[in-house]
Formats: sequence, structure tokens, C-alpha cells
Amino acid sequence: MGFFNKIFGGGGNDGKKETSADRMLRIIKEKTMTECVKLIPEKGATKPWESKIGGLPYMPKGFDYPYEEAGSTVVTEGQAPVEAAKVATGPFAGLDGNTVAMPSAASGEIVEQVEERKLLPLRFLAQINFSEMPPLEGFPTKGILQFYIAGENAHGLNFENPEEQKGFRVIYHEEVVEDESALLSALPTDGVEYPDGFPVDSELKLNFEKSSMPMGGGDYRFDKLLLDAYNEANPDARIPSLDRASEDDLDKVYDQLDMGGHRVGGYPFFTQLDPREYHQELRGNSILLFQLDSEETDDYKIMWGDSGVCNFFIRPENLAKRDFSRVLYHWDCY
Repeated sequence: MGFFNKIFGGGGNDGKKETSADRMLRIIKEKTMTECVKLIPEKGATKPWESKIGGLPYMPKGFDYPYEEAGSTVVTEGQAPVEAAKVATGPFAGLDGNTVAMPSAASGEIVEQVEERKLLPLRFLAQINFSEMPPLEGFPTKGILQFYIAGENAHGLNFENPEEQKGFRVIYHEEVVEDESALLSALPTDGVEYPDGFPVDSELKLNFEKSSMPMGGGDYRFDKLLLDAYNEANPDARIPSLDRASEDDLDKVYDQLDMGGHRVGGYPFFTQLDPREYHQELRGNSILLFQLDSEETDDYKIMWGDSGVCNFFIRPENLAKRDFSRVLYHWDCY
């Protein structure tokens, strides 16, 4: 039987010829495979110090809860930035600011007066307790990392300066006290009427799974990687650009590289463009700190606009110093 298999190409996968797309995918994996931790949400109550999406964050007494900052902007492409008003700061600062949000336009551009509003506390998005997460090279092994974003429609997104933490905040608690009597138990967001919906609709406990993944489409570095892989896989038919490549080969590679999902580390997923592609000064943010994708199940719903995805990135040197004051925040949708 083995003799005839060799002659006629039988015998299952052992006799399958490696295609150009197979070779490209193997090269991409060999060059870029890296570890990550998948985040698996589960609806349920959590302790304040546990890893979660939504719910009550870890807030030790004396914690300075983050608010939208004076001078913060919510800027999307094609819009003029809107400068926000001042507000009292401090833990659970009052929401009684009286100043007016004023427009700021590019030179010679006229912008309508925006509606007066108070600065609001940022909304708690998620937190990772690193003592619960499988170890990941470069990341802390203890402490809690929290993510807060604005409650308005753009959720603090700022295309012009996505590292400026005025419409979002990333906060690291290096030491964690697991004693509820030493923690705050009420949020300044309780009872606040936000103008728009929020990506998360319930409290979700986070479970973890150590994994690994290659780079995929969407990452600003992928096109060059893909071209190099194509030429390496097809040395006798090298091409100068991807528009000369076989569409069938490219489609087969892309189909095998699913970048969606929730995770820490690894490579990002975008529904539109990687912001680092058109902001070269952001390319130092090479580490995916946290990704929260859209997902809808019978138990919960996470939704960024029209089935979008949210990413936080950090520079390796800042992660090494546990300095989360300069983080790239981005989300997009279809």
C-alpha cells in the first residue's frame, strides 16, 4: 500500500505538497511567533482586586479617581478639537464645574460653539491583576493595571495625540491590599447620566490562557513581512510589491491569521488602520498592553461602535520601568 501511495500521492497529509501560501505562512510564523495571554470573560461577581471587565475597580482609600482633564480633547479625523472645561480634582471630586467647553480650531477655521457641559469622571473599563495572570516576559508579575475611558461617544479617542491621557487613563497599583474594609466601595460614576452608551454592559470576571501567535494583517509592519515571506517562499518568482503577488496566495495567508479576541501581549487587530502607520512617532509603542475586542454571547455584550476593537500599546522601556503615564490608546470599528 505504501508503494502505491508514493506513486499516486496518497497517504493523507504526508503526501500533500507544500503550497506557496503554506511556505509563506510557515516563514511568517518562524519570524514573528511570540507569547501572549488570552483573556476569557465570564459573567459573574468579582472581588475589587480581581481581574475583570466592568464592575467595581480596585480603589484603596485615598485613591484619586480619574476625571476628564481640563484641556482634554476628543478628536476624530476631520473634526476640530473641543477643549474641555476645568473641574475640581481629588477622590470623588464634585461634578459641579461651571465653566464652559470652548472650541479650538485650526488657523482660519470657524467652529460652532459647543454645548456647555461639566467634566465627568472617566468610566472604568477593565483591570488586570498580574498575580492571577500567567507570567509574560516583560510584564509585571504582581500589581493591578487599570484602564479608564471617557463616557462620551468617542470614549476619549484622540487621533492627534493618542498618548495624551486626558480622555483616558491607565493606572498601576504596584501593591495590592486584599481587604475590602481598606477599599472604597462606591464609584463617582454612580448616578451620572452619560450622553452615550458604553462598550461594556455588565461585570465580567477574566480568566487567562497562555498562548502564542504570529503577526497578522493590520499591524503596520505586516505588509513588508508578507512581501519578504512571498519572495522567500518563491525565490524564482520574486516580486517588487504585493500588488504583483497571487491574490489567492495572499487570501489563504490572511485566512489563517485571525487577530481578533481579548489579550495581553502578542499582536494587535484593527478594523481600519494601525495608528502607528500614519503617526511614525508612535512606532516606539511596540508592545500590546491590552486588547479588548467586540463580543456578544448569551451572557454578555462587549461592543465598540459597529463591532470594533480597542487597543492599548506601550513602549518597552516604559513597561520595564512600570511607567504607564505614556500609553497609546486607540479603538476603531467597521
